[in-house]
Amino acid sequence: ITSVCTLSCEEETVEVSLEYERLIHYDGVNVSAPQIPQGLHESSIRFERRDLLNYQGRTLESVQFYISYVPNDLTLRIYKNERASNEPQSLLYEAEIIGSLASSWNTYNLTENLIIDDSELWISLRYSLQETQRVIGCDAGPAFVNGDWEYSGMEDNWSNFRARTNNQISINWNIRGVLAAL
Repeated sequence: ITSVCTLSCEEETVEVSLEYERLIHYDGVNVSAPQIPQGLHESSIRFERRDLLNYQGRTLESVQFYISYVPNDLTLRIYKNERASNEPQSLLYEAEIIGSLASSWNTYNLTENLIIDDSELWISLRYSLQETQRVIGCDAGPAFVNGDWEYSGMEDNWSNFRARTNNQISINWNIRGVLAAL
């Protein structure tokens, strides 16, 4: 749903488009993708309960993400947490993603409705690398608190990317949840 307002100041007329909020995300424009070492990884964004208050009852219909390099295996995972935790708890949705385009925004449409409730929500992309690669795109930062979560199979833990890089890299993953129109 888009509404258009026309603003006028004497001689100059400006048209402003107001689109209702459909994206949940932390990132800005894609600028790059950090180098990720070989192994199993998940790049994730986390929405705490307070972040989702205005979206409760809405349906998550798709996920948008920027891919720099397409790994051999790429899986979308969506988790739900009943209590606050620095790692995802209950897997709600999982799907192998096939046909992603490199150096491009991609959209995956969910095959089932996921209703936003009062739980935490994690949207994650899981992949394995045979060598160091730039996979999931990112903005220029600075990182928001929950915009840069990453699982490292080598370390077998979840951490924000800032901590994993000793605060040398402060970015937000180019991962976005798309809500169904009202």
